[in-house]
Amino acid sequence: MTILLNNDHFTLEGNSCSVREVLIAKGWSFPLIVVKVNGTLVPRPSWENAVVRDGDEMDAMHLVSGG
Repeated sequence: MTILLNNDHFTLEGNSCSVREVLIAKGWSFPLIVVKVNGTLVPRPSWENAVVRDGDEMDAMHLVSGG
């Protein structure tokens, strides 16, 4: 399947996967990540069950604090 991840095409095996599987495939393990799928915020506790399908748009932003 191919999704639009942060405005770039990203290809994964299968027809669907969880948000967490996408993040693992990218190697992203930052503690503060905000995820939207098709414009809808996906809370961290839902990452295992939130499904991303072929053609979906996913945005994942790593929050950084500073002063």
